[in-house]
Amino acid sequence: MSNHVDEPEPEPEPEPDRSPDPSLFQRSWARMQTLGRWLRAHARHALVVGIITAVLGPLASYLVPKLFEDPPPSCPGAGCDGKNPKDYGCAADVTSWTPPGGNPVGVQLRYSKRCGAVWGRITRGEPGDTVTVQVTGGSSHSASIDYGPDQYTRMARVGAGFRVRLCAEPSAGPDRKRSWVRYCFQATEHSAWN
Repeated sequence: MSNHVDEPEPEPEPEPDRSPDPSLFQRSWARMQTLGRWLRAHARHALVVGIITAVLGPLASYLVPKLFEDPPPSCPGAGCDGKNPKDYGCAADVTSWTPPGGNPVGVQLRYSKRCGAVWGRITRGEPGDTVTVQVTGGSSHSASIDYGPDQYTRMARVGAGFRVRLCAEPSAGPDRKRSWVRYCFQATEHSAWN
């Protein structure tokens, strides 16, 4: 008999984990798939935001400055004198009086009852031709054609009863296509406005 004591068998060492460590490529691929899922989930929102930005961006760049501008003042009567009729909305209710005959360059007198103002217009002139409106006992305004065939004056204030003289004068330039002499006429609130 031996005195041999059995020693307990040593416990086996755990086997190393044999599952392969994911490579850099596999980890990157997994991240890309996660990103792809996120983009698909949010693509509709991005598309809507993109469309809204494309449509409203230019509109906002036009409208936002307008919010901070003072509106043009209304100008009935004296407030209209010397102002542009288009800038003050006076052309909205305009009536015109054009002499029936002998009008060589289409001279018209324009009248806005709402604004209490008149202005002159030349429609078939040449550069350099001048149109002048003068209210009896009131103001006078002239304008010359810079280019094209027409031009209008600034507004002149009128009251309920008025008399206005409107004149057109040709330029003295040598390049004129037509010759005509200074043309004037008068009108009142009772003229044939249309």
